[in-house]
Amino acid sequence: MANNFDSNVEKRLAASFIKNFESARVLTKTVNTQLVSGNNGINPKTGDTVFVRRPYEALAVETAKGDITGLTGDITSGQAPVTVQNFITTFAEWDIIDEAIRMDRMDEILRPYATRLVTQLEGNLGRFMQRNSGLLSGVPGTPITKWSDVAAFNTLLESMGVPTLDGNAYAVLSPAVRENLADLQSGLASGDNELVNQAWRKARISKDFGGITALSSNHIPTYQSGASVARTGTIGATPTATYVAAKDTMTQTVVLSGLTASTVNAVRPGDQILITQAGRSRINPHTKEIIFDTGGDPVSWTYTVVTGGDTDGAGDVTVTVTGAAINEDGAYDNISTPITSGDTFALLGNTNVSYQSALFYHRDAFALASVRIPKLHSKDTIMESEDGFMIRMTRYSNGDANTNKVRFDLLPAFGVLQPLFAGNGFGKP
Repeated sequence: MANNFDSNVEKRLAASFIKNFESARVLTKTVNTQLVSGNNGINPKTGDTVFVRRPYEALAVETAKGDITGLTGDITSGQAPVTVQNFITTFAEWDIIDEAIRMDRMDEILRPYATRLVTQLEGNLGRFMQRNSGLLSGVPGTPITKWSDVAAFNTLLESMGVPTLDGNAYAVLSPAVRENLADLQSGLASGDNELVNQAWRKARISKDFGGITALSSNHIPTYQSGASVARTGTIGATPTATYVAAKDTMTQTVVLSGLTASTVNAVRPGDQILITQAGRSRINPHTKEIIFDTGGDPVSWTYTVVTGGDTDGAGDVTVTVTGAAINEDGAYDNISTPITSGDTFALLGNTNVSYQSALFYHRDAFALASVRIPKLHSKDTIMESEDGFMIRMTRYSNGDANTNKVRFDLLPAFGVLQPLFAGNGFGKP
């Protein structure tokens, strides 16, 4: 076959690539890819960010005679930003594609290119999810060795009012954790005919374990704990605890005091902060009741660090954390009493140690979209998956180098819809 890029070759190439792309996906199939698509998606008119409306919350009150004079029921609208990331590109010399066509080995030769695109995308997404998950189950550094550790993820989600019974709650575990659980999982996973995706089918450990689907992925990220030798301190200033302040990011700015002075990277993204002050407990955002663990103790508030920093000469550092602790006697309250200046905290884990958590979350914790990429001045084809991923395939020439190439481009966008629908998971001692 001659080296032409006619419509028949173009269709075959696109069909083979998108099939291999779909078959390699795991993590990207578990988050919301529909909320930011179509007319709601990112395009040249919206810029690099599109805002998605967060769910509303309401408040019920009790009065002796039903008189609600003076009470307000205003609805506050929050917006979640979904932001464009970097281009992800894989490419090949056209001679390789031509060989695939002539030898009828299209799928085999294109598979590593499609897989590499998925690997980069899901690695980036996993890191984004880890740093923007607001819950914590278990103790950092404690391996997951029993199914009760996984069950604890679902327990926390349900206690937080997350709708896990809709079948959209997931626990994504590393291959090492899958091995730890191998002797215990007999009969947990059952095959079903509707699962036609190869990577998804192989990744699934349990379809429904206590309301959560357990999957295995090698795209679980690691994070390195902060360099501060001192791991405890006090909150240096009272964080703003209103929904209005947090509604568009669901993050909070927190001043940490008492850490090791003048330390570079004293606190790093991914670090887990436990508020050890008594009375700072998680509550169900809907019922407003304190959440208890299996030992009967209130679940203390934890933060995940989104943006870390260096300590100054006094051992202070200002960090951005998720999710925001809100307490204003309103519909969006999620902590029993507000965090205040002087409250004690602990940086979990040891100094400068790498940790790998499991991820547990509801599908609507995160949004994922792909941006329609502008055409180049060459032969382009736009491929689209069933859930809206768009990949641009371009054949082009380098006249000076006397070469022909084909490239595949994906431009993803990530967003946090509800950080308290997601968490980092470890084992329990």
